Amino acid sequence: MPRSGERGGPTLEVRGRGRLSPRGPGLSALVRAAAPLAVAVVALFALLASPRVPARAQQSAIVVQSDQAENDFPAGVTFRLTFSAPSPPKEVRVNYTLAPDGTAATAIAQCSGTTTVSCSYALASGNGIVIIPGAHITYHWEITDTGGDRLVTPDKLYVHQDTRFTFKTLKQANVTLYYYAGTQSAAQAVLDAAVQTIRAVGALEQTQVTFPVKVFLYRTAQEMQPAIAPGSINPGVTILGEVVYSDTAMVSADIDTLDITRHEVAHIVTGQATKGPYGLPAWLNEGISVASQQQVLGSQKDALDAAIRADRVLSITQLSSSLAGSSADTVSLFYGESGAIVKHLIDVHGAAKFAELLRTFKDGSTPDDAFRKVYGFDQLGLENEWRQSVGLPARTAAATPAPSSTSRAVGQATPIPGAGVAAPSGSRGSGGANGLVIAVIAALGALVALAGFGAYTTLRRRL
Repeated sequence: MPRSGERGGPTLEVRGRGRLSPRGPGLSALVRAAAPLAVAVVALFALLASPRVPARAQQSAIVVQSDQAENDFPAGVTFRLTFSAPSPPKEVRVNYTLAPDGTAATAIAQCSGTTTVSCSYALASGNGIVIIPGAHITYHWEITDTGGDRLVTPDKLYVHQDTRFTFKTLKQANVTLYYYAGTQSAAQAVLDAAVQTIRAVGALEQTQVTFPVKVFLYRTAQEMQPAIAPGSINPGVTILGEVVYSDTAMVSADIDTLDITRHEVAHIVTGQATKGPYGLPAWLNEGISVASQQQVLGSQKDALDAAIRADRVLSITQLSSSLAGSSADTVSLFYGESGAIVKHLIDVHGAAKFAELLRTFKDGSTPDDAFRKVYGFDQLGLENEWRQSVGLPARTAAATPAPSSTSRAVGQATPIPGAGVAAPSGSRGSGGANGLVIAVIAALGALVALAGFGAYTTLRRRL
């Protein structure tokens, strides 16, 4: 007869129509012993099945009365909180993330009051953080009082705006253009240039930009300045365009508006194509954007032509230095030469190898190793190949003359001490968003008298 059970324990026999009949200890005793366990199991299932209250929504003796973010354009944004609590505050923190490139940050707010408490924290644009129009800031508060009560508020989204103007929008594909002046047809041309650049540079670099892209078009560089670098206006420097965030291009309509747009939007595409542990050399990053323009800006072309005639072009070592792209002595030549080398690289060796080069950088490689892997030569080898293509002799690694003030190429600006704007630290600008700018450097003093006009257009990378 089939049986189940362990020796010494209750044995159940199958009898009649399948009823279980006990042998050994009584079944009623077994049921009584198991009853508490059964109750506990039912209670556990009921607890698991009941709706759970999120940690931030749990009951607290602290009650928020108001929670808001105030736009202080161009200075930044101020977060304000008012709450009541049974005990005085011990610590009140605001936690925020600046999208798309910023990492999470936290700050202790300044508070006043005991049972009804008012707190604020001013997040300033500058000193390592740039808050541009269209910036998305997600934030919440952590409140702890001296009695041990604690409250974490739900996340809120704040979108920063330039409150001086009423912006209109045009949208095409994944690009939105914000503008407040000029005709709709002119704005549409800027939008078309942005969309075409995403497609063209994306095809060259074999990447896709599928995230939303924003382009802010300002009537003048002067009106754009507070939006990108409040309080950082430098004598003789006017920024025509900039990419501070990896998804936003800032463009002014002073001159060459469509090529300024192409230049800045190309940076967004290149950032997507090369997002990785190292990033690109400065000359390669800017060279791609210059090559994406329909025409090289006049001052850049003039500076390059003059440097080639005098055999005073920058070495690849100089092009890789942050000084070349930020010094008024060399900035026009830096951009003109960088664009020429990138164009040579694509024209001679093909788009497929160029895309492979960018993938190599994305995977993580030093510049010379990346060039050796893809082309079989390092950066010096590339430099000499390009030099020979413009009729200049090859250069050795040791021969890297620096441009001197006495041999400045025609068309370059007189150096302006302190010219430039510091880039936001922690922005993707690279790893995050490179701060990339197009600058007009006004010629001063003797250069004005010599040239007969007051401004030379140059491109400069914000580092």
